Amino acid sequence: MRVAVMTPTYNERDNVDEFVARVQAAMPLADIFFVDDNSPDGTGNLVSKYSTEDSRIHLIARSGPRGYAAASREGLVAIATKNYDVIVTIDCDLSHDPTVIPEMIERLSSGADVVIGSRYVPRGGVRNWSLFRRLLSRFGNLYTNLMLGANVRDCTSGFRAYKTSVIASGVISSTTSNGYAFLSEVLMKICAKKQFAVVEIPIVYVERVAGVSKMNKTIIRESMRLVTIWGLQRLRRKS
Repeated sequence: MRVAVMTPTYNERDNVDEFVARVQAAMPLADIFFVDDNSPDGTGNLVSKYSTEDSRIHLIARSGPRGYAAASREGLVAIATKNYDVIVTIDCDLSHDPTVIPEMIERLSSGADVVIGSRYVPRGGVRNWSLFRRLLSRFGNLYTNLMLGANVRDCTSGFRAYKTSVIASGVISSTTSNGYAFLSEVLMKICAKKQFAVVEIPIVYVERVAGVSKMNKTIIRESMRLVTIWGLQRLRRKS
C-alpha cells in the first residue's frame, strides 16, 4: 500500500523535528504531508526546508480560513488525488504514537475501511490529563456516540487511517463544521453511508510538552452544540 501521513499544523515548529523522526522510524516508506496554516512561528518554513532535502516530506501551505477542520478538509481531499491507498491523520504535537500506524495499515488490509486510534477501548488511555479533562472527554464521547449512533467509543480521536476510497466518496469534502467538531461530522457521514467498516484500536494519548493546545471552551461548546443538532436530525429521520 502507498501510505500518506498527514498532519495539520499551526505553530508546531518546536515539534517538527521529533515528529518527522518518529514517523519515519515507524513508516520509512510513507510520505509525510504537513498542512500548515501560515504559522507565524515558522513551521511552514522549517517543513519547506525539510522538503528540499527529503522527497517524502511535503508542505501544503494554506492561506485561506484557518483551523483544524479547514486544514484537514483541504489536505485530505488534495492528498486523495495523488494515488495513495491510505491516508493517516495524526497530530504533530507528539500526542500520538506513530508506532501504531503499521497496525492501522494491517487492519485496513484485513478489510477495515477506517481505523480509529481509540483512547476508550481496552488498553487505550491518556497520560498527563487532569481529572476534569478526563471526565469531560469521556462524557463528550459517550454523548457524541449516543447522539450520532456511531457505535464508536472515541468519536473525537484525530488519529485515524482512511482508505482513499472513503475520502473519494465525499465524506470529507461535504463537511461544513469548523474546529474539532469536524472529526465527529466525518464519522457521522461515514456511518450514514453504511458501506464502510470502521474499527478502533487502542492508543495511549500523551498530552503535548511543547507548544500550546488549540482546544478551548469555545471549541468544546461548538462541538457539543453541533452534535446535539445532528443527533436530533437523525432521530427525526428515524421517526
